[in-house]
Amino acid sequence: MFCRRRYIMLSVATLLLVSAPSVPLPLSAAAAEADWELPFTGDVPRMDIVTVDSAPVTSRTDYVAAQLMLHGAGTLPDVTDSILIRGRGNTSWRAYPKKSYRLKLAHKQQLFGTVENRHYVLVANYIDPTLTVNAAALKAARMAGSAFAGHAAPVELYLNGEYLGSYLLTEKIRVGQGSVDIDRESGVLLELDVNFDEPQRFISSHYYLPVMVHYPEDKAQASLGTSIAQRWNAFEEAVREEGDLTAHVDTAALVRYLFIYDLFCNNEVAHPKSIYCSYAAPSGLLTFGPVWDFDWSCGYLGERYFDLPFLEPFEQGQWFAVTPVADYVGGASAYNGYPFFDNLMHHPQVLPAYARFCYNTLSQGFLERLLAYIDDYAVFLSPSAEHDAERWQRESTGQPVDSLKEWLSLRADELLTRSHDILVTTAMAETPQTTQSSQTIFVTSKIYIRNGKKYLIK
Repeated sequence: MFCRRRYIMLSVATLLLVSAPSVPLPLSAAAAEADWELPFTGDVPRMDIVTVDSAPVTSRTDYVAAQLMLHGAGTLPDVTDSILIRGRGNTSWRAYPKKSYRLKLAHKQQLFGTVENRHYVLVANYIDPTLTVNAAALKAARMAGSAFAGHAAPVELYLNGEYLGSYLLTEKIRVGQGSVDIDRESGVLLELDVNFDEPQRFISSHYYLPVMVHYPEDKAQASLGTSIAQRWNAFEEAVREEGDLTAHVDTAALVRYLFIYDLFCNNEVAHPKSIYCSYAAPSGLLTFGPVWDFDWSCGYLGERYFDLPFLEPFEQGQWFAVTPVADYVGGASAYNGYPFFDNLMHHPQVLPAYARFCYNTLSQGFLERLLAYIDDYAVFLSPSAEHDAERWQRESTGQPVDSLKEWLSLRADELLTRSHDILVTTAMAETPQTTQSSQTIFVTSKIYIRNGKKYLIK
């Protein structure tokens, strides 16, 4: 029996002869340097936060003054600093007992071995049985060279002496070093989110998306919002009409971004929620990233993670494993993100580049390195995960990590197969086929043509 994965690996050389694709998208030096690694030794770091007069943290808008003591245990630096703390999140803040928090330190700290930063986030991971999915997604984004990808470290959090559980510590998404590092004078950070809670915001013209100007906050909505809306709407029109995207978006950054969302099946694209992109300057291209918020991914749609049926949309020709809205009619309603991202993925300037990047990445050991990271992270996290399960009266989180690895493996296999098929189809469309050809063309997973003769793989 000819193994499908082996078939895919063997066919890449002959496929390159047919399609003559461009050079694989490179991993930038900056992205490679940003991939700070956890030592995975010793204990999980402990973070103690004591507010002034032991005041509770009950608001997402009002900060509370506090003192922070981080015991890094050899993984993170030891830090003592004055901070401001407030709640963060939308659904997670309203619906779950375990809350997430935003921290603003008095002094810049180099927590992740990269650049100094004052702005950090504690992510609760309440619905994730592994406490690992968001960390794995951020790691995958760094490995793939996705723009402005953040870092992750687990910490045991104590607030005013009360143990609150195991949290993921990461950088706050904002314009500046340690996050979206673009020019603060001319750069613009956008967020697509149905919560629509920024003062500068607009509904886009073609897909009716909720677009918010996340940064800058101090410019008049009339001047900035109008110009950004015009640029965004021009981009949307190029997506809808299959026009030239090169004047609107950084396609190399786009395919890396799409790859992470596609690999993890992040369903937040459907609403959309927590989708970030930026203009480095008013005349610059739109850059998608950083990736963020993978709570509703890996098969999770409100009930449980790692549901295998959510791999099935591949049979229907879909990329993102989200449920399309049957009654979408182009109005301002929920789930408008799906038609936008579906059209964007299938754009003739995006799909071949995406398929090439996806195929090259997954056929060069990407998944194996990611699964090794998940193994190491889960072992390191294990004592903290047990403490968290006891605190929130949930089952042990050991077994679901294997489920996460199995799910990602199946998903990667589907992506590899689909990417290969697209590249073959593209090559066959672009290359004249004659009986004199010395090229090999794989028609299906069982039939290929060489020198004009058909061969069956058994």
